[in-house]
Amino acid sequence: MVHSKNKRKIEYSGNTYYWYVRITDRGHRVHILSNDKKVHLEYPFLDTEVPVTPLDIRNHLRDYLNAVSVRD
Repeated sequence: MVHSKNKRKIEYSGNTYYWYVRITDRGHRVHILSNDKKVHLEYPFLDTEVPVTPLDIRNHLRDYLNAVSVRD
């Protein structure tokens, strides 16, 4: 189970995910974790002046899940 402190929760396709933004030496990164920790996605910010929205997170999840289903 993911510790939800300082993370935002989102439901997508019947599953719970948590997302947060971390600033590192590699820049601003968006992290998306599944509740069971089997999925951990990391994406760079495209523009640090534009906030990340739940729609952005859903789009990343949709793209990832579509790519995974194609491989199976």
